[in-house]
Amino acid sequence: MSKSYLTDDRESAAALYALGLLEGEEPRILECLAETDAELQALMMRHCRGAEWLLEAPASKTPPPTLRDRLLARLPGKARPAQVSDLLIAPGILLVKGGDKPWQETGIPGIRHKLLHFDAERDYASNLVSMKAGSVYPAHRHADIEELFMLSGEAKLGPHSFGIGDYCRAEAGTFHDPVIAETDCVFIALASGRNEFDRRESVAQKS
Repeated sequence: MSKSYLTDDRESAAALYALGLLEGEEPRILECLAETDAELQALMMRHCRGAEWLLEAPASKTPPPTLRDRLLARLPGKARPAQVSDLLIAPGILLVKGGDKPWQETGIPGIRHKLLHFDAERDYASNLVSMKAGSVYPAHRHADIEELFMLSGEAKLGPHSFGIGDYCRAEAGTFHDPVIAETDCVFIALASGRNEFDRRESVAQKS
């Protein structure tokens, strides 16, 4: 990623830096720029203080996995990093080479993801998700329709297990308990970046 990206939207660059979401040499480059730019240095300090608050806050404040992509989506088109694994093979038809995309940490132990597509206007992401056996994705409320399709392994949602070929759909406004990986598993997840983690609620609801 070039220096122009880091200067085209300094607010987003500072936020990504504070959350540890810059990649490769980007943190060092931004730090060098800040040495001679008091305004940028102040932005970075402000966002770092906010990140410290997030780390000390309850688990429900954990930044969502799509946060980096949501911030990147604010950048001018020319400033966004090229995705070599995304091929526009015809107008309106996108082919994503998932095998070429690196796994990214979500911030939740044992859970990684590959972003396949992100709709910035809707704040909605298509992800390939990997969960290690025993890992837990926190309970959450759905801001939009959520769809899960299991490709390998087995996971549990409340008293219900789902495995290869199983599909789970949740409507907007619904809530479900944590997803617990019973084995190493991989699934496709279509979900909103505005979902809210909340461990206090129970999936048991009166009709």
